[in-house]
Amino acid sequence: MIEVTRDTSAYTNPYRATIPVPPPQKHTLRNIIISLVAVIVIAAVAVLVIINVKHTQLVDAVKNTLVTQNDVMKNSAKDGTYRATLPAEITSTQEVKIAGTVSFDGTTYCLTGTSLSDDKIVYNIGSHSVDNKPTEGDCLSLSSTIVPTTPSVPSIGSVGTDDINLSWLVATYAESYKVRCATDQAFTKDVATAESKTTNAAVSKLRSGTDYYCAVQAVNERGASQWSATVTAKTVLSSTAPTITLTPVSASEISYSWTPISGATSYELEYSSDISFVKDIKKVTTQSTSGSTVGLNANTTYYYHVRAFTSQFDASTAAFSGVIEDKTKS
Repeated sequence: MIEVTRDTSAYTNPYRATIPVPPPQKHTLRNIIISLVAVIVIAAVAVLVIINVKHTQLVDAVKNTLVTQNDVMKNSAKDGTYRATLPAEITSTQEVKIAGTVSFDGTTYCLTGTSLSDDKIVYNIGSHSVDNKPTEGDCLSLSSTIVPTTPSVPSIGSVGTDDINLSWLVATYAESYKVRCATDQAFTKDVATAESKTTNAAVSKLRSGTDYYCAVQAVNERGASQWSATVTAKTVLSSTAPTITLTPVSASEISYSWTPISGATSYELEYSSDISFVKDIKKVTTQSTSGSTVGLNANTTYYYHVRAFTSQFDASTAAFSGVIEDKTKS
């Protein structure tokens, strides 16, 4: 059997082009790093966008809640005066915590809204707001932009011979307070002052048994409020003690004398070898302003003080003079 082989070379297409096959691509380390960086950047941008969107949503929630609560607050006012406490309708929500303050006279108020998801998102709104728009920051942050309201008339606490203690209600936007007392309502005579970061203070260095007028003022970075209405108080009357003089006479005697006190009905002299007047105390009650103590020990130091009894001051209220000392002769 004869095998026939066909020659097809004569039929080859002379116009047929040979298509080159590219070599397989190699991924270098550089390409891998560039790809990773690109992925990270895209992811970071996406995260920032999400965070920004979430933050905007939280801010909007706080602002919208404040605007709604502010409308409630305005509607609760009667004759332009707000209640001393916030209306029951003004409450926190599941997203926003609401707090607020009202001035003692009910003329101003401020509401603070804080996001419960992010406590750094804080806004305020109130009688100070323009166009019912919340302002960033809490109510306390307004102390640098708004003059504080006038404090309430102060209340009198304890009263001493030379001091008066007062307290008052919080003034809106106040950072501190000034207190003044004087013997006249115009605050031009015997003026004494004090400052406080709280709502109470003591005004000292006053005259005993004297009527005083006192008032308080709220202060912040912006300025000071009007002075409050005045309150009156009288310091406790303090007795006047005599001024005593001693003179050694002998080894067993020291004479004494003192300045007379107007209205004194009698005097009480105490002397002792104990400077603390705890032991070895001798007393002399007399209507005279001079005399002698006898039967003393020689070359010994003795201590004296005296007080005057009047119709206003008895043994429970009369004040002793300062203690003075002297020594008997040897």
